Amino acid sequence: MILRTLAVAVIVGLSVPAFAQQAAAPAAHGCTKPDEYPGRLASDSRRASWVKTANAYLECLKKHIQEQQGAYNKILEQGKPHLDAANASIDEYNKAVAQFKADQERAN
Repeated sequence: MILRTLAVAVIVGLSVPAFAQQAAAPAAHGCTKPDEYPGRLASDSRRASWVKTANAYLECLKKHIQEQQGAYNKILEQGKPHLDAANASIDEYNKAVAQFKADQERAN
């Protein structure tokens, strides 16, 4: 139980500052949603205009999604060395605890 608590504390302690320093508030997408579909009684040019506006809106959202995912992946990459270091320390800690326990059992 102590090992698990320590492991969580190490991971959180090492990774939070790295993320806090790099993470910026996400920007709003700024895409303009089209009005309601004009319906079948609207002129062909009105429906075509709506389709063009709707497609532009969807493309804008796709671009925003890609930008946000890219920013997220960059933050993950920046935090990976810290997570790897924490995991290496956890492994070392676990091995040390096992060794100390074995040494104590052999001495008794």
